[in-house]
Amino acid sequence: MLTAQLIRGLPLPLRLQRRASCYLLLLLALPACAQVQNVPPPEAQASASQPPLPDIQGVRELPNLLDEQHGWNAGVTFSGVHSSVTGWATLATPAIGYSFNDIFSIDAEIPIYFFRLANTLSTHPKPDDKLVPRRGEFGDIVFGLHAQFIPRLFQYEITGAFTAPTGDEKYGLTTGRVTFDINNHFERSFGRFTPNIEMGGGDSTTLVNRTVTKNYTSLGPLAHFQIGLGIDLPHGASFESDAYEELPIGDQKIYGPSRNGKATVVIGHSVTEDNGFINSLDIPITRNITLSGYYSRSLRLHSDTSAIGITYVLRPLPVTDDSTTMNELFR
Repeated sequence: MLTAQLIRGLPLPLRLQRRASCYLLLLLALPACAQVQNVPPPEAQASASQPPLPDIQGVRELPNLLDEQHGWNAGVTFSGVHSSVTGWATLATPAIGYSFNDIFSIDAEIPIYFFRLANTLSTHPKPDDKLVPRRGEFGDIVFGLHAQFIPRLFQYEITGAFTAPTGDEKYGLTTGRVTFDINNHFERSFGRFTPNIEMGGGDSTTLVNRTVTKNYTSLGPLAHFQIGLGIDLPHGASFESDAYEELPIGDQKIYGPSRNGKATVVIGHSVTEDNGFINSLDIPITRNITLSGYYSRSLRLHSDTSAIGITYVLRPLPVTDDSTTMNELFR
């Protein structure tokens, strides 16, 4: 979203071990050529009734960089994303992390948009010119602090995350302030099935559901919840389905494209509320490379997003009995 678990230092179930080297994604430059899918969204207006629609969602998470490994690791995902509202986007998300021991780890990542469509800054845009192409934009840097434990009946990880305002403020990729979030993740494996529950709170949707990136930012207290199920598939592949809910607490601000040099700010009590589901599939190609894809549906905002990409991790996970990659299958 980013990272449910960007870097983990203790032995986790097989599903999480296999996902360790995947989830920061990459994609061909194909979408960059498809600059036209300009389904014009409603113009962002400073009213609670018409907030900017959240789009340009991409698989950007690089979890478990350091499962069962201590020290430094790094990776990068290049992904192609299609939104039902704004069309195609391509981005890269490099990440770096350090695992101190089996409990504590840290990581950092930054999204870099090679191409995306954003709301125009024109005060009176033409009906067919409400989206403009943007290239070479940075999002906010996200720092994560993780601690994970294995009580008797389940596994537990707490993640504290915060952003540094490095994004493009003119086009709504940052609030211009430091934001934070605290997330609690619980799971337990039953053979190939691993149910999970998450709950947390913070002051920005940028740090919620970090598997999904957004082309807008928000500021205001909110709580978030998620329930899901992961399934181990043959040859090291894995599938996960999650349902999520984001509940604002008090007034919220959504930062969109600027007008006259100032960011458009939509203020309201529930402008950041959202719920829906995410389905993701990860297929290891080699020990270092994973092909991933996902489909997300926002039930409240009536928008769909799909993404595909490839992740490269510098230090792969140790080989396990059930971690056969696609390359090994065809040898």
